[in-house]
Amino acid sequence: MGANILQDATGPAPELERLRGCTRFLGTLHLLSLDGPEAIDALTELREIAGSLVLLGPPEDLGPLSNLTRIEDRLLVMAAPEALRGLESVQYVSGLWLYESGFADFSWLPALAEIGASMIARRNAQLTAEALESFATSHVRSGALVSLTNAVPKEPPDPDAEAVVCGQPSDLVILPYTSVAGCTRFRGSIHLSDTTPGALEPLSSLVHIDGSLTLFRNHTDDFTALRNLRRVGANFQTHLLQGPGLDGFDALAEVGELRLSSSGELTSFDWLPALTRVRESALMVRDASLSVETVESFLSRLDIGGETAVMAME
Repeated sequence: MGANILQDATGPAPELERLRGCTRFLGTLHLLSLDGPEAIDALTELREIAGSLVLLGPPEDLGPLSNLTRIEDRLLVMAAPEALRGLESVQYVSGLWLYESGFADFSWLPALAEIGASMIARRNAQLTAEALESFATSHVRSGALVSLTNAVPKEPPDPDAEAVVCGQPSDLVILPYTSVAGCTRFRGSIHLSDTTPGALEPLSSLVHIDGSLTLFRNHTDDFTALRNLRRVGANFQTHLLQGPGLDGFDALAEVGELRLSSSGELTSFDWLPALTRVRESALMVRDASLSVETVESFLSRLDIGGETAVMAME
């Protein structure tokens, strides 16, 4: 059975019901801000995922995934709590990507024997450099990409003394975006998924986002509501873009980390004309629509404080 499934609702997930009894899934699962294990009860028989498993703000208990043993693409975990139960049977992942988790160790992956292609860790405040390097050394296949820039940098002071500051660092805003209307600085993170231009209008006053800004599977290239945005403190990342470009990011000049996954008809980076500074690191996942020369030209004009990696999308 194959598809890409996005689930960001609380309670039981009717769109996952078609996976009930499925043991091997040929697509990618995006499980966002689940309320509890009952939301993924249909996945109790799942043993293998041919694509990726993306967990954004997961609950501690992912018990219905306890039979999962293999993820052939990436296991991406972002904003996880200190503990995570339910992935104890996972033995193989192609990539392990961790962002802004509360993990202090890797006891939540006791059966993991091999990471085949990449391990990336960013802003996991409780994971020491020694713990990360030890785990990578014993689990990552020789020659695979390892990028463990894990320190949480101090944020520079907000230059706008009149800023209207909203939210807390742990806040994650998903549609609707009315909670940040009128704010010029938002201390948390924002996830834009399956959006329409009108839905973004509450973001029109934003100048700074302290956390992350994620663009996922958007069905529009009109992001002009974000025309005042100048800075993203943590990750600026895109995934599964639908259009040829993104209109509205003309003022974006600085991001903490850059994570761009090309898809659809994206052929250039003209939509980021003001971006000059990437404080930590950059990762580009390039598909056939973007030439190597275009990517290299774009990266060459950026001041990147850490590592740069370019991967080809198969």
